[in-house]
Amino acid sequence: MENKTFNRIIGASIILVILIAAFILIKPSVSAYSSISIEKCESSSSDDCWHALAHKALNTSFCYEIEDGETRSHCLEHIPEVN
Repeated sequence: MENKTFNRIIGASIILVILIAAFILIKPSVSAYSSISIEKCESSSSDDCWHALAHKALNTSFCYEIEDGETRSHCLEHIPEVN
């Protein structure tokens, strides 16, 4: 009985370590949104930048800066209006 409890504790510890490692590896890519700004998008003239900024700000007005019509429509459709 003690062996099963010990194995469960070891298994739970291994899973916890894996989850912590995954969070550490994923976090930098999620924080990439924090570096997006109006100035950065204006200087790059990138549709992807404007789309990401619209997501970050939850503001569809940035979608209108997107030149590609399909990307603009996608942006307008899937970013909720916040009043």
